[in-house]
Amino acid sequence: MKDKKFIVHISGVIAMVFWGLSFIWSTQVFQYLNPTTTIFFRLIISSIFLGSLLLIFKLFEKVNRKDLKLFALAALFEPFLYFIFESYGLLNAAPVVSSAIIATIPLFTPIAAFFFLKERLTPWNIVGFIISFFGVIFMLVNKNLELTISTKGVIFLFSAVIVAVAYSISLRKLTLLYKPLTITFVQNVIGMIYFIPMVFIMEKVTPSNIMGFSNYIIPLLSLGVFASSVAYTLWAFAFSKLGAAKANIYSNLIPVFTAIFSCIIIGENLNIQKILGILLVIGGLILSQLKFKKS
Repeated sequence: MKDKKFIVHISGVIAMVFWGLSFIWSTQVFQYLNPTTTIFFRLIISSIFLGSLLLIFKLFEKVNRKDLKLFALAALFEPFLYFIFESYGLLNAAPVVSSAIIATIPLFTPIAAFFFLKERLTPWNIVGFIISFFGVIFMLVNKNLELTISTKGVIFLFSAVIVAVAYSISLRKLTLLYKPLTITFVQNVIGMIYFIPMVFIMEKVTPSNIMGFSNYIIPLLSLGVFASSVAYTLWAFAFSKLGAAKANIYSNLIPVFTAIFSCIIIGENLNIQKILGILLVIGGLILSQLKFKKS
């Protein structure tokens, strides 16, 4: 039983590693492709990758027609709206700052889960949320306690947070009906369809430098395979076992991994303030998973 719980938690952590890296990969691709085209290619790669796995290992599940509306709603929230808000927010903020705002998702999810899913929280969950929140704030401000992000970036990124919370509610119902791999594949295919008209519109507004193929192919493939396929599948698995509130707590790890990899890959400074923020985030995550022992 403990081994199964360990696998669930490891799945959540690995998903956050890839999502933490996704902010860096996206920043690299945005130098050549506009965000909308990037997301569209990312979903194509993900759909091909997941479809191949389902075909090779004969894991295809039949999707009931009555559930297509729920899939369409989930895909509208994520990947469609979420990726739009997150990507354009990332254009107006550094990777670490952007990921720190995204990490506030667990602070809003319990409220939605309480009203829509009737999920309850323990006192340790609440304490963990508060500590992690301060960790995120530490990573959002400079030495003068001023926000290190533009207003436009704040609006886009917090819109992504709201959409992610709505997605969590719709995903909870799907995890009771289908396997994580099926959910990820179907929502990515539907999301890809949503993006088709957006690509044509945005390419006229901000044309992409598609010919710079050799410069962005590796981070783009990484986004499609690891961020949009592996991470979403692992997270859906953890989500099905932990529930909306507890699973989303792992989102607090995203800025931690983004900060670490930003320092290693693109040379972003990891100062003492960010390190303290990282420690608070991890501490809050650990506390949020504790349970009171009955006397």
